Amino acid sequence: MPAPAKIASGAPALLSQRGLQTLEIVDFRNIEAASLTFSPGLNLIGGENASGKTSLLEAIYCLGRVRSFRTRQPEQPIRYGQSCYRLVGKLSRGAGQSLPVGIERSRSALTVHLDGEPVRRLSDLAGSFSVQVLSADTPNLLNGGPRYRRQLLDWALFHVEQGYRDVWQRYTRILRQRNAALRTHAHTSLVTSWDGELLETAAQIDDLRQSYLQRFEVLLAQEVAQLLPGASIELNYLPGWPGHAGLAATVAGALEKDRAHGYTRYGVHRSDFRLLIDGNDVAGHCSRGQQKSVLVAFLLAQLRLQQERQSPPGAFLLDDLGSELDDDHQRRVLQALRELDAQVFVSAIEGDRVAVSDWQSVARFHVEHGNIREVL
Repeated sequence: MPAPAKIASGAPALLSQRGLQTLEIVDFRNIEAASLTFSPGLNLIGGENASGKTSLLEAIYCLGRVRSFRTRQPEQPIRYGQSCYRLVGKLSRGAGQSLPVGIERSRSALTVHLDGEPVRRLSDLAGSFSVQVLSADTPNLLNGGPRYRRQLLDWALFHVEQGYRDVWQRYTRILRQRNAALRTHAHTSLVTSWDGELLETAAQIDDLRQSYLQRFEVLLAQEVAQLLPGASIELNYLPGWPGHAGLAATVAGALEKDRAHGYTRYGVHRSDFRLLIDGNDVAGHCSRGQQKSVLVAFLLAQLRLQQERQSPPGAFLLDDLGSELDDDHQRRVLQALRELDAQVFVSAIEGDRVAVSDWQSVARFHVEHGNIREVL
């Protein structure tokens, strides 16, 4: 893939303004080709079901995460009969400059360029374009399981805590080494030789997570109060080991069972959290509309905390605004997004019915059979 034009040498600078300015799409799902310029505020995407609205949001998501939110098969978004897809975007950098990012995915290879340089570690993109999505096509924090919730928490911390990515990578490397020793039935001394650094990095990760969640829960409660007036939300963090014991004692006491299972059963790689509304589990006691409002509130709180920490802003993707939200809740969601002052992409079957008068900057797009045009 031709590398995007280089703006400046060295490591990419943090974005001083928000959002995705432009996006070129080639052979992604049913989109043969598109060249789009976006608003830094609201981008409203209209069209019938199966027209390609979700595919456009998926392409934007891939630009920030280098993976789809609709499938775990990385080659699946390649348009039928083609060998690869290509995405090239420009991220606002301030002072009239932009940061180019390009992705090409074939059935056997992935190429990523950021600021004209090849990206070796995909986590290096974490500081460039944060993107959150809420779609019926993707798992979410209510039904996605502990692994999904850990990934959601870790990705958020990549953006707001300097050094988190490095300590997280150290921990996962050490964990792999310890698990390899367990699987191969290595001598106990080799297994436990990893424990010191494993416990040290785990403590750092746990401290950063708990500090983040303490502030995050306050913001989450504020967002829920706007979207579900009168409801009270609680977030319970589960660190990954029994609460009555420290991690060091738990890991030491579990050594023989770890050897029998062939992996490390306790640690921050097993953490989780639960959301409760008025003392009840959200997934089990809330209507689908209330659940969607909680999910929106969660993502909004993440973006607000990101802004508080002066991290590079990104985009909020909301697929099918009208699904499971009545007119009143749609109005509340859009008001919350506008007050957040973030770049927003919203898809809706009847896009012309969405109230946009309060937004300073709006771009409208219509999608039909994979063809995307801006509505002026």
